[in-house]
Amino acid sequence: MTKPAVIVSGIAKRYGKVSAVRDVSFQLNDGEIVALVGHNGAGKTTIVKLLLGLIRPSEGSVEVLGEDPARGDFAVRQRLGYLPESVAFHMALTGRETLAFYARLKRIETSRAEELLDRVGLAAEAADRPVRTYSKGMRQRLGLAQALLGQPRVLLLDEPTSGLDPALRRRFYDLLDDLRSSGTTILCHPTRLPNSRTARTVS
Repeated sequence: MTKPAVIVSGIAKRYGKVSAVRDVSFQLNDGEIVALVGHNGAGKTTIVKLLLGLIRPSEGSVEVLGEDPARGDFAVRQRLGYLPESVAFHMALTGRETLAFYARLKRIETSRAEELLDRVGLAAEAADRPVRTYSKGMRQRLGLAQALLGQPRVLLLDEPTSGLDPALRRRFYDLLDDLRSSGTTILCHPTRLPNSRTARTVS
């Protein structure tokens, strides 16, 4: 039996006397889309930070692709993709330059940048414009291209369709279905639940 891509076991995260997360456990399997839902302040962003290894749990354990993400193992981080709710890029760089910069940070070939820009709906003309000229939706699409660099095995998405019009939102969820079919594990904190029969929820 294949080991789950993500295993979260009894985690808690406390900041002084404040409990951000208490006794959370779940597993994410290969090729699965899971929606992370809950009210504001429920700890969704904290869970994403734990999966990224940006913070450590006060109790319990987190395992991503067989390793503790907080250990700083570069091989694991290379196989993780992350799209935050509010993307922030250098405003003077073009979309193409931005994607090349992140590819170098991830130590991967930049040859797939063109394909990714097209895949997220950024035409060549837009890709060569400074990011400061982009709408929120265009920056969000560039952020998604950045998250897909290196064909990540685990993809973490925080309100990824924010700023996208209905047509682009549909295209985005079609893209997620394609990624799922290729074996990518996706944890998504959606603005609204994806209209996909392949998704389940964790709350």
